[in-house]
Amino acid sequence: MDNSKPSEPVVYGVWADHSTLKRESLGPLFVRISIGLRGPVDGHWRDSYLSVRAESEAFARFTLDRESDHLSFTFRPAEPAANVEALVERLDLSIELANLHATAAAAAILRRKTGA
Repeated sequence: MDNSKPSEPVVYGVWADHSTLKRESLGPLFVRISIGLRGPVDGHWRDSYLSVRAESEAFARFTLDRESDHLSFTFRPAEPAANVEALVERLDLSIELANLHATAAAAAILRRKTGA
């Protein structure tokens, strides 16, 4: 009789920590914003994020730094603040979609392992 506890499903809840937002000038034409990620950022989540990013042109401008777990994007200094705020909101949406993707993929792996 197997008394081992079945594996619990993994639910990803990664979020952008806006308190880590850094703004860096890249010369007169561009500015980079970088935001740190918090939560269970692992290889599986990173792969899911890259998959979500590749599947949607709306997320193509967001770059994941796999070493520091930061997302960044560039924009022109002349862009209105509302446009930059919209980009940060879109970045948050890309993270939520990656969470859903990673959670669904982890559930599929668990089903295969447990035969459920």
